[in-house]
Amino acid sequence: MLQIISGKFFESEELHTHQGQGIFYSNYSWNLPIETCIGTIEAVDSHGDITTYIFKYVNKLEKKPGDILIRTGDSTIIEHMKLLFSFFLKCTVDNDRSIVELNTRQSERNLNDDVIPSKFLDRNFDTKIQGTIEETQAFAEFVYKVIGLERFKYKKLITCIKNYNNALQALNYNFDLAYSMLVYCLEALCQSFDEYNPIWEDYPDKAKRPLDKILDTLDPEVANNIKSILIEDSHLKLQKRFQHFINSNLQDDYFINLATGINNPLKHSEVEQVLLNAYNLRSRYVHSLEQVMKQLRYSSFSNGDVFYWQNNAYLTFKGLVRLTHHIILNFFTNQEYLEKEEYEWESDLPGTIEVQLSEQYWLANTDGFLPEHTIYKINGFLYQLEKALFFDQSLTDLSELMCELEQLMPTTPKRYKIQMFVMYVLYNGLLNESLRSVNYNKVTDAHSALLQEHTIEILLLHSLSVWEDSEGKALSCEEIFKSYEKNKFKENRLNIPDFLECIVRIQIANMFMQEGNVEKFNEWIINAILNIPGNLELQNLLFEIKEQDKSIDLQEFMEQISKHQ
Repeated sequence: MLQIISGKFFESEELHTHQGQGIFYSNYSWNLPIETCIGTIEAVDSHGDITTYIFKYVNKLEKKPGDILIRTGDSTIIEHMKLLFSFFLKCTVDNDRSIVELNTRQSERNLNDDVIPSKFLDRNFDTKIQGTIEETQAFAEFVYKVIGLERFKYKKLITCIKNYNNALQALNYNFDLAYSMLVYCLEALCQSFDEYNPIWEDYPDKAKRPLDKILDTLDPEVANNIKSILIEDSHLKLQKRFQHFINSNLQDDYFINLATGINNPLKHSEVEQVLLNAYNLRSRYVHSLEQVMKQLRYSSFSNGDVFYWQNNAYLTFKGLVRLTHHIILNFFTNQEYLEKEEYEWESDLPGTIEVQLSEQYWLANTDGFLPEHTIYKINGFLYQLEKALFFDQSLTDLSELMCELEQLMPTTPKRYKIQMFVMYVLYNGLLNESLRSVNYNKVTDAHSALLQEHTIEILLLHSLSVWEDSEGKALSCEEIFKSYEKNKFKENRLNIPDFLECIVRIQIANMFMQEGNVEKFNEWIINAILNIPGNLELQNLLFEIKEQDKSIDLQEFMEQISKHQ
């Protein structure tokens, strides 16, 4: 939101402007105003260890014809400035004074207060930090560079800093989570901005050595193909990308001037090993809830960057914070500065969310309709159909769409033609004959061969019109439905509403009963029961029918669905 009110995305000078301000508290003490390109931070009470600041800014939104929104996002503006302030100046900041007091405490609150943040990380959790003119000027320059970032990178920076800040907060309650969250920050950056591709030498030595012996006996081309497949392993790729990104964004000065006064500062030669260990500690916590090694959880072992144990090197919490802070700061402050950028900023306004329009607003629209759009139409239609059948709601008038389908069906590829045909038949089948499409009988006769197709759409059509002759088809229909279930959440696939799905399941159960396969009948009735949760009356009805070992009258069951809604 800070970027938006800077005006870098606006196309005109016609703006809604409002003066805004917000209060926050910090252990960083500085009495002079801090002027930034986006607003001014002023201390209003600096007595004691905690300073009260007011951030003053101008909330700007571009005026647009017909737009009623004139102001929004003040809390987000303040939140983003707080994040930048606490991150760059390495201090504690919060809207709540008591939270700052909690985070900067120097002794235990009670016997259960296991982790004192200030014992694991100095500066950030010091009782009071006396600011300098050099720091505040550098902060103003940092804000300027942040506002000039490409929008995608700005959003990623804010996300990383927020997670970084949350990791420091989590230190109060969960050391393992706090440590892992810092690794998440670095992982998020490397996955977004690093394109490293691993090579065979990156493969873990323990597995690589015996594999090399086997691969040496194979044809070189075959061996290389196998190696290529193995190094494409996602875990290896993520791990090596993680190490590569951090290595490439570590400045030499990190090991020189920035290492001055640090206990056991990280050596350049240790970087890959400590990163591997940090990555593995995070993975074990995430996947197995295995705690970070005990020694790192004691502040007496964590007063430097690196802790050495059993001929290995590990980043302490302090060392991981220093590394994470450096990588984030170095990466983003070295990005291109954009004075202006074309960007659809309205979608990023706080409180906005993308929603799916109800079918009634778009289902009947035929403008620009193409055969490949049929999947969206039939999915929307099926949701309306379910509401019409079981909830006594009306269908949208689709007469124009039906005419469009009539014209397109003869020349449309079979995949889309089947969907068009099923929607055409189901829609017209619900109407009185006097209201049906004029060419209904002609169209259905011309495409009747589609009824023999083995697709979920045809199975649904038969289920809703009662398939009389089902002998020998149960297993085939079972395969069709299982394939549908496996793929229905993929893009551009049919997605049948719950009660219509239930009807199809019962249809398959009835087929098995007609073939004398009671075991399969019971299996599919249970399948239907487990997939209509929250409908106890219908579930109990199906349990009763199951005990009777007889086919279900679909028409009666559909009436029961309506009755219990």
